[in-house]
Amino acid sequence: MNSVPVSPENKVLLESDFDVVSVNDCSPGSDSDIYDKLEADLLNQLKKFMETRNHFKAIGDVTSANRFEQQALSTKKDLDFVKFSHKNKHPVPKFHYEMKSFSIVQCNTELGDNDVELTLVQGINYNVPNPKEVDTYIRFEFPYPNEDPFRDKTSVIYNTNNPVYDEKFTIPIQRNARACQRIFKRQTLKCEVWAKGGFFRSDCLIGTASVKLQPLENICVIHDSFNVSMKSSVT
Repeated sequence: MNSVPVSPENKVLLESDFDVVSVNDCSPGSDSDIYDKLEADLLNQLKKFMETRNHFKAIGDVTSANRFEQQALSTKKDLDFVKFSHKNKHPVPKFHYEMKSFSIVQCNTELGDNDVELTLVQGINYNVPNPKEVDTYIRFEFPYPNEDPFRDKTSVIYNTNNPVYDEKFTIPIQRNARACQRIFKRQTLKCEVWAKGGFFRSDCLIGTASVKLQPLENICVIHDSFNVSMKSSVT
């Protein structure tokens, strides 16, 4: 036997586990509502086609770029026709939806081949004694090159233990250099959270966080949050 018959109990459950809806119970909406939905969906489709076209153009895949440009032009014609019909109160044209998937190479086309971009977004609930008065910033060290690691820091964010830094840094690397490749296999990006001192006080280290670089060997974007270690505790 290729299959086992459904038991009587399960058959009853299958037959009863749904609601029957009659045509009279359905509310298709007015023509204007349908037109509005069609226009919104076509606009979204047009936007996605153009974004994908620009992506393929940026990575030099002209054939795929042209294919998505033709899809965008076809969608634009459909959108213009729907808008014209809506404006002139014509009956809603026949339409249907199809789900299609496309393979695309994920890459950051705005970066060079030897660039790494670091974005420090925000800190959440720093464990400090003066949460509404603390002024903080982040220092970081990228472990390349070995003899002179790349270092920088964010601006100071004042009077909060939930600071939003939202700063980007472009870090130069040498992708094909073996020394650089070893860095990604073994090393981490080190971040330090500092509290700004006053007139007679030096800046104070709140805590540190480490980010492994190894995942970047297989993916081009890491978007994650990381614990800040404070001496023997973690916040």
